[in-house]
Amino acid sequence: MAYLPDESEFDCFESLPDPIVLLIFNNIADIKFLIRCRSVSKRFNSLVPQTDSVLLRVDRVISATDSEFDDGVSFVFTLFKSLYKSLQDLISPHRTSLPDPTRSQNSPTQILRGFNGIKNLRIELPSGDLRLEKGTTIKWVTRFGKTLKSCVILGFRNSVTGSEGMLDFNDNDGAGAGLGAGGGLKMRVVWTISALIAASARHYMMLDVISEQNHLTNLIVNDRENEGTVIVDKDGLQECRNLSVEEEINESSNLTEGGLWWRTNRTTVPAVTMRMRHEARMELSGGMIMEGATLVVVRPVSGGGERGEVEEKSGDIELATEAFGKEGIYAEAAERLLKSRTYILEMNSF
Repeated sequence: MAYLPDESEFDCFESLPDPIVLLIFNNIADIKFLIRCRSVSKRFNSLVPQTDSVLLRVDRVISATDSEFDDGVSFVFTLFKSLYKSLQDLISPHRTSLPDPTRSQNSPTQILRGFNGIKNLRIELPSGDLRLEKGTTIKWVTRFGKTLKSCVILGFRNSVTGSEGMLDFNDNDGAGAGLGAGGGLKMRVVWTISALIAASARHYMMLDVISEQNHLTNLIVNDRENEGTVIVDKDGLQECRNLSVEEEINESSNLTEGGLWWRTNRTTVPAVTMRMRHEARMELSGGMIMEGATLVVVRPVSGGGERGEVEEKSGDIELATEAFGKEGIYAEAAERLLKSRTYILEMNSF
């Protein structure tokens, strides 16, 4: 008669081959649970660091009004440190095989050092960076290499607020007069600049992670509100790694003038062209009404000569589709706006 082991003696999970266990870990992704899995067994402790898809979710963040900052101390840097403070308790003091959870282990770079094979990394911040007037929605998607590659911004008011703040494109007096009417253009330029500053700050914060995670092929930094997304693909990551120390020092020294937090703790935004499209009122197929719907496509000024208008429009369509092509009402709004008249603005590096 064959011996049947008692259920308490048989571990089904131990019978799974390592590739299957790693596939499960990759689907879990959340670093909070992965770190806890390391305490389950010696086998799990050795396999978890090989996980190639990881989600680092931030639980809380302080506001700018929670503390005062001395001259030369960066708001973004202080904010960045506080973002990950709540992750300290993820590493149990009983796990002798893990790094000691000291107060210095607040940055994503330090948290991720226990993982040596990450290929796909997503970092989720607790909230968006922009604080807009009530009733306004803005979404942006930015792609980076060592510097900005593109940014697509979609903004609108989701309630009727009258003409105040609306962008008045009045063709009767010419494009220049229309763009300057009512202060609406200023508001949307502020949206664009704010999104670029937020994106460049997120990119700057990730440079240490990029330099240490050599297997990384895709990096996404977004927020739970899905307001903004920074994407760095395989080629962009390689550009960041090739950024020499001298270049970093030069860029840092160029940004310290003025002592403002957004100058000292973000990647420089190059000179860019902003291609803006606008509809004063847009009713979508589902019945939703967007007031002052605006689509802005931002790209660095071409160093190889000006692109033709057909090429520019084709590029706008491609970038907008990549950014919002799978997002329902935003995809529909972007598609409609791409057919609207284009207004072009240029901005110097900042």
